[in-house]
Amino acid sequence: MVTDGAQDRGGRRAALDDLRRLASSHPPLDDAATAALLRDAVGGAAAATELLVAHHLWLVRDAVLALAPSNVPVADLFQEGSAGLVLGLQRHLAAGGTAAGLAGALRDAVDRELADAEAHERDARQEEARWVADSEVLVGAQLRLRREKGRDPTTGEIAVLLHWEEERVDRVREMASRAQSSHDVDLLAIIAELEEDGSMDGDEGD
Repeated sequence: MVTDGAQDRGGRRAALDDLRRLASSHPPLDDAATAALLRDAVGGAAAATELLVAHHLWLVRDAVLALAPSNVPVADLFQEGSAGLVLGLQRHLAAGGTAAGLAGALRDAVDRELADAEAHERDARQEEARWVADSEVLVGAQLRLRREKGRDPTTGEIAVLLHWEEERVDRVREMASRAQSSHDVDLLAIIAELEEDGSMDGDEGD
């Protein structure tokens, strides 16, 4: 039996192998060849710009490998790193940069994009954790009030119990509704578990 973790690792290895092959197909250029392409690119030759990007994909490869392991999928890292590569090249061309300084400038641009991608992923995971925590609390409050009142509680009643603003209650309720309608397995499992064991029904000793 192959676990999800093993599948994830297998997919990551495959993506890294693809990235290695792509980068290897366009190895680094010497300064003379790079300078020639830079001159053509400054003159507006799109093919020269594309070749400069292709022959510097090794920078993206090295940067992605340096981040391993990462919570961001390899394909996304490659996309963000490649975008940084293109932006870095555009800036270098606009500034009249030299062939000797190109690799360093592109490396910095790639690193910045990947750092931004990592930071965005961290923020997204933290937000998801906050939302899951709020959802658990909301479900518990709904179950407790439903048992006490024999009906579905109002937004105001939930807000009073949780010391939340009503807007927050509505927002979390809406997010929970969206998750359920899109078959969010994790949230449905939380709800099922809470309703089964009654662990959030309130303090029975009160």
